[in-house]
Amino acid sequence: MSRLGAVALLALATLLVPGAAPADEVFTSGVVTSEYGYHSGEEASLVDTRVELGAETGPVRIGLVYRVYETSDVTYPGALDLPGTEFQQRFAEFARDSFSVRVGDFFTTFGRGLALRSYEEVELEHDTSLDGVSVELSRGGVAFQGVSGTVEEEVTASRTREHVVRGVRVVTNLGGRVDVGASAVGRTSELVDEDIELPDDIAHFDGTVVGLDTSAWMGPVSFGAEYVGRSGENPFVEESDLDGHGAYLSTTLDLPWATVFGEFKDYENLAHPLVNPPTCVREHLWTLMNRVTYEIDLDDERGFLGEISAPVGEALYLTGGASEARTHDGDLSHWEIFGHADHSFGELVHGSFAGSWSREYLGNDLGDFTEHITGAAEFVLGPASARPFEVVIEGQRTEEFYGNEHTDYLMSFTTYPGDGVTFSVLAEATDDEYSDRDTWTSFEVRAEIVRDVEASFMMGTERGGKKCTGGVCYVEPEFEGFRVRLTGFF
Repeated sequence: MSRLGAVALLALATLLVPGAAPADEVFTSGVVTSEYGYHSGEEASLVDTRVELGAETGPVRIGLVYRVYETSDVTYPGALDLPGTEFQQRFAEFARDSFSVRVGDFFTTFGRGLALRSYEEVELEHDTSLDGVSVELSRGGVAFQGVSGTVEEEVTASRTREHVVRGVRVVTNLGGRVDVGASAVGRTSELVDEDIELPDDIAHFDGTVVGLDTSAWMGPVSFGAEYVGRSGENPFVEESDLDGHGAYLSTTLDLPWATVFGEFKDYENLAHPLVNPPTCVREHLWTLMNRVTYEIDLDDERGFLGEISAPVGEALYLTGGASEARTHDGDLSHWEIFGHADHSFGELVHGSFAGSWSREYLGNDLGDFTEHITGAAEFVLGPASARPFEVVIEGQRTEEFYGNEHTDYLMSFTTYPGDGVTFSVLAEATDDEYSDRDTWTSFEVRAEIVRDVEASFMMGTERGGKKCTGGVCYVEPEFEGFRVRLTGFF
C-alpha cells in the first residue's frame, strides 16, 4: 500500500465513524537516543541516533521512528547494512470505543505467534513491522482483527524476499473462564535478486496458515493450547508442496506451597520471518548462560520445558527445571537442567544463585555435542531503602565437540554514589587457547544530567557474544574504545 493510500484510508475511516472529530488539545511524546562510539582497534567511529515521536488528539494518533546510522569506515566491527538515514516506521491510527484502524507500520501477534507475529526488539536489531493496514473491532463479546501488510527480508547481500501477508483473527470468551480464537493467514513472497532475474518457480511462493487456540482458567489451574496447519509450495523445488504444522501446550498449577509450570512444543516446516512461537527453553538473565541459549529449529523440533518454584521459609525462594528438544526422528538436539535460588541474609545482604548444565548436539551420526556447565551469583549489599552495592560473579566450563575445553569468568561491580548516578565495572577472562584475547575490562558511568535526560560514558574492552530474547538472537562483536550515549524523554 502506498503512503497516500494509507492516509486516504484513515481519513475515510474518520469520516465514517460518528463523532470522530479530533479534539483541540494535542498531546505529544517522544524519546531520542543518540550514541557515538569510537573503536580504537579499527580506528573507526559510529553515530547511531533513533528518534521516536508521537502525537495524539482526540481519537487520532500518529507516530514515527527516524534512524540516523553512519560509520566512518566499513571496518567498524558489527556495522549494520542500513541506509544512512531513514524513516523506519510511520503510522496513523484512529480509535473510537470498540473500533480502531491503523495504517502504516504496525506490530501484531495472532495467538502465541505460531500463525503470525511481527514485533521489534531494539537491542537485537530485530524489526518485522508490517507496512499496511490493521483493523480491530469488538462487538458482543467477540473481537475481530484483520491485517494486510508487507515486509522485506534480507536473504543475502544481493537478494531480498518481499513478503505480502493478509490475515484475520476472531476471539471470544465462553463463560468467563475460556477464551477461544481462530486465525487464518495468507502469505505470498517474491525473491528478488539485484544481479540476475530468477525463474518464477524459484522466486515465487504461496502459502496459508490456519489455526485454533484456547486459554482456560479454573481455580489454581490455567491451560493454554494452540495448533496451526501450514500448506504451500516449496519455493526451491518445482511442483512440490510444503506442508507443516505447529502445536503448543502449556499449563500452570498454582498451589499455596509451590508453582508448577510445563510447556510442550511440536514444530515442523513452520519457519517464516513472521512466525515466532514459544521456545520452550529457559531464558536466562545471566550473561554467560544467555550466550549459550539454544536456538530452536522451527522446521524440525519437538520438546518440553518443566519448572517448579517454591518458597522455603521467609528468606529463601527456589526454582528448578529442565528442558529438552529432539528432531521428529527422535535424535537429541538439546537438553538443559537449571536451578535458581534467592536468599536474604538479614536486612543488609541479599543473594541470588544460579546453575545450569546443558548440551547441544550437532545432529551427526557420531552424536557429537557441546557441553556447558555454568554457575552464577549476585550479592546486593545495603538496606533496600538506600543505594546498595551490587556484585555479580559468573563462571562457565565449556567442552567443545572437537575436544577443546575452556573456562570463562565474568565479574561486575555496580554502585550508586549519588542521585541519578550509577558507576559500574565489568571484567571478563578466559583460558580458551583459540581466543584472540584472554581478558576484557571496562567501566561505565550513567547520570541524569537534567530532568528526563540521561547520559552514559563507557570506556574499555568488551568481549561481545550471543544475546537472545524470545527466540531471536544477535551476535554482538567485540569492542575496544569508548562510547557516549544520550537519552532524552519528552
